[in-house]
Amino acid sequence: MIISMVIRVDMSYLSSNIRKIILNTFENKSISQKQSNSSNNNNINNDIIILDRETDVQKIKEILQYTLTKNRLNDYIVSENTKEENEIAILKNGDIEQLGIYTCSHCGMLFKSDVQRTIHQRIHYLF
Repeated sequence: MIISMVIRVDMSYLSSNIRKIILNTFENKSISQKQSNSSNNNNINNDIIILDRETDVQKIKEILQYTLTKNRLNDYIVSENTKEENEIAILKNGDIEQLGIYTCSHCGMLFKSDVQRTIHQRIHYLF
């Protein structure tokens, strides 16, 4: 028995041109619902697409990364949202803070807030 899941792809940080590319990628997939925070119902303006009957989040991430690379959008990364299960976000490289993850620029350690990161980074200057 194959267990299927619902995977959400958050496109709220993307321009309308990139959203169109992503929607075209999943043209043949079962998209059960499109949610938008805006009042406009145009598909290109939708913030989140929901993929039904998927079995592997990693496979969807690989498809998205391949699509970005194929379209020479090397400034973007595909990341799992740590706050929402089975949600993938597409972010401009370096903007991972949009998901509430803060990275130390010295050692790469991850933090849940900017305050935690700032306190940690002060330690680097002591030594």
